Amino acid sequence: MSRVDAVTRSDDGVEINYRVEGDGTDTVVLVNGIGDDLEAWLLQVPDLLGAGLRVVSFDNRGLGKSGRPAGPYTSAQGATDVDAVVRAVGLDSFHLVGCSMGGLIASEYALAHPTGLRSLVLANTYAAADPYTRDILESWAAILAAGGMPAVMRQMAPWIFSPAFHEEQPGTLAGFIDEMVHSPQSAESFAAQLAVLHDHDSWDRTAGIRVPCLVLVAESDVFIRPDLSRRLLERLPDARWASVAGGHAVMWENPGDWNAAIVDFVRSQDRTLRSLPNL
Repeated sequence: MSRVDAVTRSDDGVEINYRVEGDGTDTVVLVNGIGDDLEAWLLQVPDLLGAGLRVVSFDNRGLGKSGRPAGPYTSAQGATDVDAVVRAVGLDSFHLVGCSMGGLIASEYALAHPTGLRSLVLANTYAAADPYTRDILESWAAILAAGGMPAVMRQMAPWIFSPAFHEEQPGTLAGFIDEMVHSPQSAESFAAQLAVLHDHDSWDRTAGIRVPCLVLVAESDVFIRPDLSRRLLERLPDARWASVAGGHAVMWENPGDWNAAIVDFVRSQDRTLRSLPNL
């Protein structure tokens, strides 16, 4: 199975590191959340490849092997990064999946570049943060300023992993926390990405997203709550809803069900794709 790692440049000159895996005729582009480089999709890529998809992932600006310009960053800048990758790979038809901050970026892409976009998955995300979510983000920024990356990453665990995961898989949780605490991302880049989550607002423009959408939520997400995602659903003209068990980091907590929801939705747009065993 083929794999290509390469670098392209966004319109403002920022280098964007990306990866293309698989030989499928249909492609899914993955847009990750704050603090996660393309390697964070390790529990998703095998299932997506197994469904017959080609998978494109990349490092958001500010982390991994992509450029780290001064912030704050915006979701619109993220959309230009997605566009740079899409053009570099030569995609004229594809599915787009964005999780958390990646969902904000994906929605901006769908509004700015609808041509060729076949479907859109918006996971654990919103059209605009409410006061509660902004307060969480502002508290993370304060902890980052006071204690740096190890402190902010350690305190995120209760916000992004569910109570059940804490109780039932403490060893796995400890491993995730250790990786987070040792994140190579700089405090400056993390703060720049926090601004995307805090400042994004597509509330008045969301109805302009005309492609089929899936709003996917985690049932125990206390950071971006399902009811906040429900508001997004109600703004979209062509959307369906799906929920899976887990916290905000459900892609790691419960990857099987999360991946299956995405594959099922993408298959609904193209029935030539293979289903996963649990579908």
